[in-house]
Amino acid sequence: MTFLHRNFIKRRKFDQWVLALGGLTMPIRVGSGPIVVFLFSCIGIYLTAFRHKSTKPFVGLFLFFIIFYFLWTFGLMIWRDQLVLSNRHIGYTLLLALFSFAGAGMLLIRDPLRFYVLGSRVGIFMAAAFALIVSLYSGARVGVGGNQAVFAFVAAIGAISATLPIHNAPRFLPNGPQWLALGLLGVMVSETRAVLAVLPLILAVEIIAYVRKLSWQKQIGIYTVLAAFMAAMLVVGPAGKIIETRFTSMINYYETGDATVWSDKVSADIRMAMWRGAYETIKEYPLTGVGSLHKVEIVQSHLGEERALLDGFIHLHNVVVDELLNSGIIGLFLLLASFLSIFFQLWKTAPDCGTKRVLSYFALVMIAYGMLHAPLAHEASIASIMLFLGVLNAARVKRIIYKPHLNAA
Repeated sequence: MTFLHRNFIKRRKFDQWVLALGGLTMPIRVGSGPIVVFLFSCIGIYLTAFRHKSTKPFVGLFLFFIIFYFLWTFGLMIWRDQLVLSNRHIGYTLLLALFSFAGAGMLLIRDPLRFYVLGSRVGIFMAAAFALIVSLYSGARVGVGGNQAVFAFVAAIGAISATLPIHNAPRFLPNGPQWLALGLLGVMVSETRAVLAVLPLILAVEIIAYVRKLSWQKQIGIYTVLAAFMAAMLVVGPAGKIIETRFTSMINYYETGDATVWSDKVSADIRMAMWRGAYETIKEYPLTGVGSLHKVEIVQSHLGEERALLDGFIHLHNVVVDELLNSGIIGLFLLLASFLSIFFQLWKTAPDCGTKRVLSYFALVMIAYGMLHAPLAHEASIASIMLFLGVLNAARVKRIIYKPHLNAA
């Protein structure tokens, strides 16, 4: 038995706790989250390269399109002479390709889904608690670990992950919608509209799905408590203030046309200017885009007096627009094809309705956030996405290989 074989056998039990640590640290933005994804990706590359039989179920359209996206994007960078350290898109593309092997790296873990979900449940509790404490003292938007929008996104993914049903869940970390509620509390103090617009809807669906299994007496009791809690949050809690500042003022502006009623209207003005300039640029370079290094400057050249609004920005706050500018229609097609292929594969092989609901929640958050932000332009959000997909893919392969019903709710 070789040293590598002995090492892999010894690490079967160790790796499951590393995966739990990744699920725990991802929503609280501790740097070890992306490091965990990187470690499993390196294992996945080794296993894929040298143990093709065990990883054969992983090698599908997802990896095919991701690798071709990587090759297309890097080919464009070489053609444009943009392989320079100042081009951040190099790192993001490398991470996306590398992290696509994370699921294969979890092959040694007997039940990867269980440990990831339990870690996520602890992590989302810690993230919500920390965010609320910081909010009480600061009174401003909270971004645990830095950027508020990135925190909101990874916290939403963490809450969704924690909602995945697992068999024989511990008494102190049970299945249920409470993890989404904790995630909503954390996202609420970040005041990130793109996530706040969909997370309450997701929570409502999950509560209904969970409560309908109970007796009607318990259902009435739970709905009464929830109604009282929501009323308290609106009247004396932070929800009323956040809705007023982030949503109501925006609606009042579009009804009255009075810009003074919307304090952060400038953020909408910036996005509209970005997308107008991007539209003109994409019309000129539809197939290959212009690359990420100078795309903001090129977009600014189409804006005239509004060009100053984009000073200091490195992306266009829309994942579709960004990708069309970075690598054109071809790059966007390869990227969408990779994510759609893994999504439908996981949907088709999902072991229960609970997992299918969580996949739907993941897609909804990705779409909502991607329309106003850039989830593929930050290492934390890329790691969060690929860890979620990697764990579900590893669980799918475990069911194929060993046929146990590990993930039954």
